[in-house]
Amino acid sequence: MYIHQALRLPVGKAGGIYKDTIPEALMAALLQEIRARTGTLPDELLLANAFGTGGNMGRYASLLAGYPEEIPVTTIDSQCSGGLRAVELACALIRSGNAERVVAGGMESRSMAPLKAYRDGDPRKKEPYYTKAVFAPGEPITLLEAAENTARKHAVSKAEMLHWTRESHRKAADPEIQALLSGFIYRLAPEHRDQSVRPGTDFTALSTGQLIDRTVSAHYNDGAAAVLLGSSPENALARVITTYTTGWDPRFAPEAVLPATAGVLKKGGFTADDIDIFEVNESFSLLPAIFAKEFSIPPERINVLGGNLAYGHPFGASGTINLIHLVAALKGKNARRGLVVLPAAGGLATAMIIENVF
Repeated sequence: MYIHQALRLPVGKAGGIYKDTIPEALMAALLQEIRARTGTLPDELLLANAFGTGGNMGRYASLLAGYPEEIPVTTIDSQCSGGLRAVELACALIRSGNAERVVAGGMESRSMAPLKAYRDGDPRKKEPYYTKAVFAPGEPITLLEAAENTARKHAVSKAEMLHWTRESHRKAADPEIQALLSGFIYRLAPEHRDQSVRPGTDFTALSTGQLIDRTVSAHYNDGAAAVLLGSSPENALARVITTYTTGWDPRFAPEAVLPATAGVLKKGGFTADDIDIFEVNESFSLLPAIFAKEFSIPPERINVLGGNLAYGHPFGASGTINLIHLVAALKGKNARRGLVVLPAAGGLATAMIIENVF
């Protein structure tokens, strides 16, 4: 499987540049641009979303983009990992012979997130509306609590978390890195930029007394990203070598990146030393820290363009954004092989290894 086109929008803050734009319209703009750049249409689309405005959002986006009615579209929800899971499922479609070209990606809008409520009689109902769903049976545990559990388990200090946060913002603001990403970003307006990047900020002053670093602005973002996958190597940017998805203990949900990475390396017949660049989703600042420790990876090989701590974390789109950043890093650094991984609420993680096509 090959990646032929990879595009994302600048990531907006909730209430920011996309505050009056529905997520389906964000994706529709990307779909139109991918069609214009490639001159082709996919056989199918697989698109992810987490907050959900209702219905098959991907189908809505496809029709809004002017894609033919005959093209099937499916919207998936595996929360934060959805954008990469959609790519994994698209690869399976192509591998099975049921499609030759598939657009996969994700869209999200915190700005347009609908109000949701459990019905009376549902034991999960604690307030009129909820903003955080319950992802596992039993005593409810929030993703933040799962992150705190993971940080304690791996003895990640607040200083380490703040270090990764600062480095993420520093790299994301670097003009050379911005230049590497420029060809992979499509702007709805010339002035649109990633709104969460804050180089030079003293994040220590913004953090709380709790163990986990709550300065992550990545939880409240709007955005969209998509890739065009195909079976032909002609005009490809990168090749998808192998993928792997696993479940994990919801009480330590972010930790799922570790078994997912071990699984994809084993499946591909690689070791960490065979990978040039790692893209680790930064939904929490502890993630690159535990990843570097577990696999003995030098920090300079992880999130070389900066990560979600800086760019933001539009849930359903993040996995595709992480993949696009990995493609951009491999191209910009003239590197051969990369690995992307991200966890999801409820104890899930998806990992993927790709190879640069020179």
